[in-house]
Amino acid sequence: MVSIVFADTTGRYDGSDLERKPLGGTESSLVYLARALARRGHQVTAITNCERVVVDHGVTWRPFSAEIPRACDLYIPLQHPRLFGLVKRPKRLAVWVVWRGNNLKHYKQIWRMWWYRPIPVLMSLMQVRQYSPFLPRRNPHIVIPHGLPDDIRGRPAHAEVPGPEFIFASNPTRNLNGIVRIFVERILPVRPDARLKIFGTIAAVADPWKDWEGGVLPANVPEAARRAIEIRTAVSRADLIAAMRNARAMIYLGHKTEAFCLALAEAQALGLPCVVAPIAVLPERVIDGVTGFVRGDDASFADAALALASDDQLWRRQHEAALKLQQGLSWDEVAVRFEQALLSDKIALRNEPAGAVPQGAGTST
Repeated sequence: MVSIVFADTTGRYDGSDLERKPLGGTESSLVYLARALARRGHQVTAITNCERVVVDHGVTWRPFSAEIPRACDLYIPLQHPRLFGLVKRPKRLAVWVVWRGNNLKHYKQIWRMWWYRPIPVLMSLMQVRQYSPFLPRRNPHIVIPHGLPDDIRGRPAHAEVPGPEFIFASNPTRNLNGIVRIFVERILPVRPDARLKIFGTIAAVADPWKDWEGGVLPANVPEAARRAIEIRTAVSRADLIAAMRNARAMIYLGHKTEAFCLALAEAQALGLPCVVAPIAVLPERVIDGVTGFVRGDDASFADAALALASDDQLWRRQHEAALKLQQGLSWDEVAVRFEQALLSDKIALRNEPAGAVPQGAGTST
């Protein structure tokens, strides 16, 4: 057993919140990994903006205002160099790079990278390509994809083909405006029976079209088109999974900041074909022409979505391919890779897959 400490400033949460409220990808990933490492017998502490000390699934969650461990075998802050010195005497320091690595080379932060020399743990080949040459080098880089929870993986194939229902399930600031515009201008005129369901971290308001028009939603959308679009706020995870399983395809333009995109990874694992733009990490999440399409302009993007809506055999092939090829790693497998990459000299390891990936090599997710 070793002592492991995580630190994250992204949200106000502890491990028990995973079952109580929607969490972002960063927060939920920390909960899943911390629990998996605790199941493997380690002493795991997570420091977040939570309100009190909580023990959940064997993990001790502490607020930053509580007593901070002064020493541990492995300290893993998430993303932010300002957290490097929080634990004063870790035997080993790593940084879990859960977003793009731009802030690591910021002029106010880069000195911390050189002073502390943490081991960077990346989760996509996009991050490998973008890792700044001005930062301390790793060769090979450690690339460990995010895991996928058990409620996502191992689903059976559909007996029936879903209707022409598309889904958006991410932060609306990640180009929801563009998705609605493509749906209204290019998909609905060809398939008037198509529907778009919008999920994500959207605050509940009385009239989304009024409050968000000209922002995350485009302006001047005709009333008939609005009736084909359903906006859901604060749904449970079970409801979101059911919506993904019953949709025809996920359509998503993404954002340049995305370094993994759990929304796409989970949709693919559920067997949902996805149409995405060639932005950031999105092409790593979808196998073009096999489990969805990667398309770089509005016309071809809409054509791919319409093909999935109209061709039952195409949809069936991509649905079954996603279930076969895109199951990703379980969080227990991710925990093993963290052990092998960061703790192999401290614990006796089982004969399980290695976690370090040579620069330029692929990872299956």
